[in-house]
Amino acid sequence: MQSLRRTAVTTIRKGRTTLPRQSRRYAHDEHAHAPHTPPASEGFGKGFWGTIALIPLGWGLYFVSRPESADSPPLITRWINEYTSNQEKNAAINDLHVRIMDQVGSDRVLFQKTWQQEHIEMRFPEIMNVGSPFNVVAGSQVNMDKVIEKYQKLAYEDNEKKLEALRTNTIKGEQPYTYVYGVREKKD
Repeated sequence: MQSLRRTAVTTIRKGRTTLPRQSRRYAHDEHAHAPHTPPASEGFGKGFWGTIALIPLGWGLYFVSRPESADSPPLITRWINEYTSNQEKNAAINDLHVRIMDQVGSDRVLFQKTWQQEHIEMRFPEIMNVGSPFNVVAGSQVNMDKVIEKYQKLAYEDNEKKLEALRTNTIKGEQPYTYVYGVREKKD
């Protein structure tokens, strides 16, 4: 089977004729006959004008940098001094901060290097196991008689109001309602 395949492939290869191809030319005849355009007039670029602009800028910088009088500093020096005049204040703040950080660091080293007391002397160690802080009965710590009296009185007054409403048949939940135009209204 493989030999048949091989012979078929070689036969197909021999049956093809290869045509010589010409290389592609990118030139055409009309290029040579076109009228020539005159050269474009080129102006000065940004670099030229930037260099020319340096002359008045340099003169202006020289003018501003000169002192107004013999004993006054130039304008640029005054601007620099205005923004750097707070150096003494900043130096004092930084010095205070450095001293505080030094004290904090020494305190931290002191507390970390000291031995912690592992054993606490107690006169009566059983006091730690006397009572639980959980499930403490209300009123066992403080006298609650007045509080109990107050809430008993409020409950008694509330019960009296309920009994009176029951006697006069004015309980809110038992009052009949009527429906007028799909709206529930209380019947008087």
